[in-house]
Amino acid sequence: MPTPTASPTISSTVGLKNMVIAPLTADTESIHTYGDLQMVAGAIEASITPDNTDPDVQYADDVEFSVLYPDPELSFKTKMADVPLTIQEMVFGNTIDDNGVLIRNASDTPSYFAVGFKSEKSNHNYRYVWLYKVRAKPVTESYATKEGKTINRQTGEIEWKAIKRTHDGQYQAVADVGENGFTTAMGETFLQSVYEPTFTPETTGT
Repeated sequence: MPTPTASPTISSTVGLKNMVIAPLTADTESIHTYGDLQMVAGAIEASITPDNTDPDVQYADDVEFSVLYPDPELSFKTKMADVPLTIQEMVFGNTIDDNGVLIRNASDTPSYFAVGFKSEKSNHNYRYVWLYKVRAKPVTESYATKEGKTINRQTGEIEWKAIKRTHDGQYQAVADVGENGFTTAMGETFLQSVYEPTFTPETTGT
């Protein structure tokens, strides 16, 4: 019996930081482009949940005959120590008036962004993540009274819907330092711009 291939090294994620966003300025069948990156400090938690993983199965001749998978959609939730008004203006399409007051209007329309961050792993390396096309839902806010000497921290929470890019169908990039040739040096620049993958063209024999 053949010996099974060795398992990749296991190392759980233990951290979250360096969250960045970049506006998706164009996404058509022929091109996609992003604007300048914006740092978003205060990330506490991020969760990514697939929304529509169940395929459409067609049966024929008493067997599973054909399987069609829907386009990927992800729910992306970020819990923040705070969501500054300038960030809210950017991601929710709100407006800050001449007096520095954030105004929310019924006609505000959130734009699409790429969101990236990194998570430290228990082996002290990092996992890096980009979601290529996300749109924010209204922010969840909570406020509570002080209770004597007890401090109750109120945090902001943004829910995003992540979908594929129109241009190429890509929706997420994930990299672990030390695996598949991804190095620490690559990680140092991974969040400096929205990552674009490179693939070596396959060659055919003559």
